[in-house]
Amino acid sequence: MGYQALYRRYRPARFEDFVGQEAVIKTLRSQVMSGRIAHAYLFCGTRGTGKTSTAKVFARAVNCEHPENGDPCGECATCRALSEESSLDILEIDAASNNGVDEIRDLREKVKYPPQVGRYRVYIIDEVHMLSAGAFNALLKTLEEPPAYVVFILATTEPQKLPATILSRCQRFDFHRIPMNQIIARMRVAVEQEGIAAEDAALARIARAAEGGMRDAWSIMDMCLGYAQEDGAGLTEALVLRVLGAADRGFLFDFADRLIGADAAGALEMIDGMMRMGREVQVFVRDVSAHLRALMLADVCGEEHAADLLDVTQEDAAAYVAQARRTSHTRLMRMLDLFLASETDMKWASQPRFALETAAIRACEPEESLQLEALVARVDELERKLREGVVVAQQAAAPASKNAAPAAQAAAAAPVPAKETPKGPAPDAERIWQEAVKKLKQKPQLFGMVRFGRLASAENGVFTVVYEKATGGAYVKMLSMDDKNAQVAQALSEAAGYPCVFRAAIEGTVAESDKAVLAAQEAAKKQAQENLNRVFDAFGRENVRVTDD
Repeated sequence: MGYQALYRRYRPARFEDFVGQEAVIKTLRSQVMSGRIAHAYLFCGTRGTGKTSTAKVFARAVNCEHPENGDPCGECATCRALSEESSLDILEIDAASNNGVDEIRDLREKVKYPPQVGRYRVYIIDEVHMLSAGAFNALLKTLEEPPAYVVFILATTEPQKLPATILSRCQRFDFHRIPMNQIIARMRVAVEQEGIAAEDAALARIARAAEGGMRDAWSIMDMCLGYAQEDGAGLTEALVLRVLGAADRGFLFDFADRLIGADAAGALEMIDGMMRMGREVQVFVRDVSAHLRALMLADVCGEEHAADLLDVTQEDAAAYVAQARRTSHTRLMRMLDLFLASETDMKWASQPRFALETAAIRACEPEESLQLEALVARVDELERKLREGVVVAQQAAAPASKNAAPAAQAAAAAPVPAKETPKGPAPDAERIWQEAVKKLKQKPQLFGMVRFGRLASAENGVFTVVYEKATGGAYVKMLSMDDKNAQVAQALSEAAGYPCVFRAAIEGTVAESDKAVLAAQEAAKKQAQENLNRVFDAFGRENVRVTDD
């Protein structure tokens, strides 16, 4: 017989062989011993947590002639027949490839036949959420009132896709992710039986990469053992890292030191070195995010609780705490947000490395610049509200006292006037234009047109953007339409803090006649007057004082 994969070789044959699902196993054992077998079960949980294996063991247990503490004995004639997987009393159906109405109708006909050797005929339907709506309807009546000798076990990773009528007819069991220490203990038993030398750190790396799935842990271990046989060095942490394409813990601590020390150049050099070693960018970003999360938890919980939360030794927990205390909690959270966002950006980026480098550079920015950026954003938002005439003095939020002076009440109710359009060239025109382009990202059609334009001039609130003669005709025609022109002008006005006018033109025809300039200026004044009239209508002309700054 050829080589058999580890996850098949160490598949549980008895309930006592399962790890991490104590509540589920205890309940199923109790039902077998008491004989209270339901007609339908639903096993839910992430991949590799033992749903199908539990279903097979349970199917053998309910048919066993002499069950031992709820476990199949494995020695009686029924157990031997069922363990050969040739008996018709246990039928496993893959709903992913048998999801039509015809397959379920065929199943409804087969349930009429009694079991051959055992007490029950057990139907295990794997990935049941893949059934079509018609198939669910065909299964419904049979699932509700099957023959007394039939047991249905439905397994799925997405129970939310099942109809409520199906869920209400099943006993539901949720399979949780298996703790890392239990995965390590199970793998340790396997390597001892195989006579393989394995480092504890290597097994911990495999268990962490499995993310709570025992089958994933066996698959990763299979790959690592294939490499280990070539190297002849056993199962080491370095070998596991090479197979996974991940970075070791020392590298992550050094990289975090660069981020905390605002050493952007050093961080970029480490990224370049990692890429030259052939590591996967996505894997590295996940490792960095996990390391920053560990730092954040260590900073919040301290050394005593961090070891349990992170499944690490006390020495590692102390190292996390020491590094976390070198920076602020706010900055740790900001760095974590940056790398989590970059992980999402990489899914759509043609060059994932660029997203990683951008996140590293932003993480190295000093907090002072971020505070200034936040202040600028707040000022822009206040200017927008002032321009719309919705921001009033703080005292106006509460009703004025009857004894208050009329002048004080008028001052409290008076809004701050909108900013006037400046005369002459705008000193920060390029910044305003780029800010407006960013605002238009929420409108993909407009954004696709304005991003190809180049700002030519910005005088007296009139922003002129030019396009190449060969390809810009269509853009100019579309952006000259009233609705689209108004939307771009609105974005410019929000970015500038004063009324603006937008004009699109072909490059080489930027020069405007006096009539066009006057018309643009008149439009800007008209917009400003309309804003002011809205303020007058809201608060009364007598309560508003307009000044020229």
